[in-house]
This record gives sequence, C-alpha cells and structure tokens, in this order.
Amino acid sequence: MKVRKVRIEDNLFNKMFVFITLSIIIPLALLGYLSYDRSKSQLEKVTSQLLQDNLELNKKQVNRLLKDAENESEKMVTSIQLQKLLQSHPPTSYEEEKAFINRISQLIAQLKGTYGVYVFPKQMKYYPNYLELINGSDFKPSTELMLKAFNLKEKGVWYHYWDETSKKPVLTYIRAVRSSYYYEPLGVIVLKIPDSLVREELSFPSSFKNYKTMIVDQDKNIISSENSLLYNEKFIPEGDWNTAETQLNDQGWNLITALPNKEVTGNIEQIKNFTMWIVIISIVVVTIYLAIIVRNFTIPIKALVTHMEKVRSGVLKHFHMDRSKKDEIGQLVGGFNQMITGMSELIEQTKKMESDKRKFELQTLNHQINPHFFYNTLDAIKWRAEKVDEKNIALMVTKLANLLRFSLNNNNEWTTVEREIEHAKNYLDIEKLRSNRLFKVFVQVDPTILKLEVIKLILQPIVENCIKHGISNLPEGKGKILLTVKRIEQDIIFIIEDNGPGLNSNLVDKERNSNHVHHGIGLKNVHKRLQLHFGTEYGIIVDEDHHEGFRVIVRHPVHEEE
Repeated sequence: MKVRKVRIEDNLFNKMFVFITLSIIIPLALLGYLSYDRSKSQLEKVTSQLLQDNLELNKKQVNRLLKDAENESEKMVTSIQLQKLLQSHPPTSYEEEKAFINRISQLIAQLKGTYGVYVFPKQMKYYPNYLELINGSDFKPSTELMLKAFNLKEKGVWYHYWDETSKKPVLTYIRAVRSSYYYEPLGVIVLKIPDSLVREELSFPSSFKNYKTMIVDQDKNIISSENSLLYNEKFIPEGDWNTAETQLNDQGWNLITALPNKEVTGNIEQIKNFTMWIVIISIVVVTIYLAIIVRNFTIPIKALVTHMEKVRSGVLKHFHMDRSKKDEIGQLVGGFNQMITGMSELIEQTKKMESDKRKFELQTLNHQINPHFFYNTLDAIKWRAEKVDEKNIALMVTKLANLLRFSLNNNNEWTTVEREIEHAKNYLDIEKLRSNRLFKVFVQVDPTILKLEVIKLILQPIVENCIKHGISNLPEGKGKILLTVKRIEQDIIFIIEDNGPGLNSNLVDKERNSNHVHHGIGLKNVHKRLQLHFGTEYGIIVDEDHHEGFRVIVRHPVHEEE
C-alpha cells in the first residue's frame, strides 16, 4: 500500500494551528494573565461592596412594597360583609348573579386601597357572567393557586404573570377569604401590583449607566427587569459582570444586582501603557497572516457555507470551485457533491414510492366496504318475492339502488353532509325492512353545514356497527340511534350513539388487537381514510366513558374548496 506523505501546506489543521498560535493565542494569553493578576483583588473588593450596599437598600424598598400589599389584604379578608356575600349560595339565575355583581362591586370600591383588587368566589363555575366581566385579558387564578392559598392560614401566595394589555409583568398577591366562624375558605382576593410600581421603588447609582436590578423567582426566571421583554427568561449570569443577590420573601424570590466589570475598572492607565505595544505588534502580524488565511482558506469555506445554506433551503446543486484543491477543503467539497448526488436520487425515489403508496392505500381503503350487507339485502328481497307479495320489496329495491349509486358514483370520494346523512338513513331504512325489526332513528344537524363537503362513506359503517352490535341485542321496538352533526370552529363533528349493551371488554380487545375482525373493518376503514386525508388529529374516537349504550365521535375538518 502506498503511503502518501503529508505536508504542512496540505493539512488545514496545521495551518490554522500555527498561524493562530503565533499571532493571537500567545500574546493575548500573556496580556490577559498580567492584567487579571494586577487588578483582580481591587476590582472584586470595590464591586462586591458597591453591589451589596445597593442591594440591601433596594431589598428594604421592595419588601416594604410587598408588605404594604399584604397589610392591605388583611383589611379585605376580615371584612364581615365580604365573608357573608361569598358565603351565600351560588346564583341560580342571571338576575341573582347580577345582584351579586352589584354587591361585590360596591364592597370592592369600599375596601380598595392602593392596588387593583379582584375577588374570586370559591366555586367560580357558578359565576360565568361575573368572571367574563372582570377577567378580559386580566389574570385569573388557577385552581392550583386557589388551593395553595386555601392551605395557607395567615398568609397568601405571591405570583406573577404577563399582562398583554400593558405589555408588562404584574405581581399578584393571592390570599384566601375565610369565614370568621367556621374558618372555611370562601374565595380569594387578588391584589395586582404593576411592574412600574416595583421599578419606582428601586434606586440606581447615577455613576453607572449599565447598572441592572431585577427580581427572579425560585426557578431563576426573571419577573421584573428594566427590559420587559426579558420576562420569564432564565437568568444566567454573564462572565464579565459582577452580580449579587438576596432573598425577598418565603417563596424564594430573589433580588439581583449586576454591573459590568468594565464600568468599575474604567481606564487603567498602567494596563493601557503596558499593552499598547503588544497590541500594535499583534495587529501587524495578524494582518499579514490573516491576508494569507482569508485568501487560501476563508474565502472557499465561506462560499461553501453559503452554498450549503441554499441546499438547506431545498436547492440541491453541486458546489463548483474555481480551482481544484488537494487539501481538506478539496476533500470536503468532493464528499459534499457526492452527498448531494445521493440525496437527490434518494428524494426522487422516496417521492415516487410515497406517491404510489398513498394512491394504492386510498384505492384499497375506498374499496374495503363490507359486501355482506348487499348480499343479505338481495337475499331478503328474493325471499320476500317468493313468499309474500308486499310493497315493501319495491321500497327496498329503490333504497338499495340509491345506496349502490352513492357508493360507486364514478369513484368521486367527496360528497356533502346532507347527502352523507341521507345515505346513512337509506341504509337504516333498508335494515328496518330487511330484518323486520323496529327501532327509532333521531337526527340532529346544524342546517348551516348541510352543504359542506366531506369524504364519502363515513357514517354508514358506523350505523351498521350500531345495528349489528347494539340494536340487535335489544327487545323489539326498544332500539334507538341518535345522529348529531355540528360544527366546532374549523371541524365538523359527527356523534353517533345507540342504547345497546355498550362496550364489551372482549369486543374492545378484539378491535384493538386484531387487524381484521368481522365487525371492525368498517370502523377501521373510516378512521384510516380520515387520517390519510387530514392527519392524525382527525378520525374516530370511541367514547369509553359513555356508560349507557355505544357512542362514537368522528372529527372531520371543514373542507375549503380551492
């Protein structure tokens, strides 16, 4: 095997290492060490004392503000009128709730102090109009926060959130209102302290322009800063900043001060004179070496990176160099071009395979309609024709013809909500005539969505399942099927339920663990067709919590015509 001799000019790493070491690393490392060693102790002492003094002052100011809010809450939670109002039974009508809103508004106006105040009853779900009136874009305490406030006896919970109206953070103090007699929680009061009030309490040394003071929570997330956009960002101390912090309250909130080192050090004349000649010499040397580096290495690498950005945006083209290189750059370009060739071929092959696979699956699923229904119906028609001269036979033939015409329909996979419901009703009418079994069918549909387009054959397999596994197990005339169709935002919701025996554990296991069961292929067909068309968030959901009968929910998106 022939061994290639490696020369220094062919090795990119050796070139970069030699040039950077001689021109940058050695002089800058020496300069940094000498500067740091001479000024370290003095800078640490001055900065630490400065930050600590200002930190203690601001801590007193902020704690006073928080304490004022807690004291103000004491007056409200001890109000007998407020306790009686929250202890009264929840309203059962709009008029009762309106009277409650008037009384609570008057009480808040009487008890309100410096800060914004809201009162939330314990059972908030019974006060929908009151919550809509006071909430808007404001903060609404979660159940978790209310429970936490209820568990605290003499104190409240401090919390923070982002106010979309003012584009500022807001601090809130949440405290439980309790009965004076039984001490049971009746609701909570929420005191809102805008971030602007907090910032007014802070003092900043006038001699420093970039002096920062902020408040962080127990997870080190910023909740108050001069830059509101930093709200809820993780506080990470910067390496060239001096920081100090102290705890504000029992919930782990900390007050942090930070100051850039350069503002404390200022212009140290001794370091300036010492480093001046080293910097000048380094600049001259680096300029000469960088001219060589940029010409031989940086320019082609930059061109390659620019080309790779185009590739990442979807433009798969080979990279062409002005001249051939034998070093690592040339090898990199060659490997890159080979990769582009392979990716292009693989993408084209994958696109073709996925397109063929999708067409095949859709064609297969569209034709997986259970033929046993049609065979049984034709058999019933033959039996009635031979045994009894009834007019129902003509009706069965007509409805079956409509059913077949809708199913075939020149391979058109789309229909309307109205026609899909009519198709399901045709099937149910045929089942009544074929099996001579009586059951009731109820249809509730929003008339505004009747003309919306849906894919075909999504209801018939489900109502067939209701007949076979639900209605057939009930006494004659007791069966009921309810079909509800409505629109929720950009989704069409079909709800199909029967009053049969409901879910059976063995039946459910079969449906989940078998790829082909005699009663499950229709439901699976509909579910997979919906997911192939619209994604995994659509399809069939079996309501296993529905204890009476069997209930199926079908989600179908509103189809916008192109």
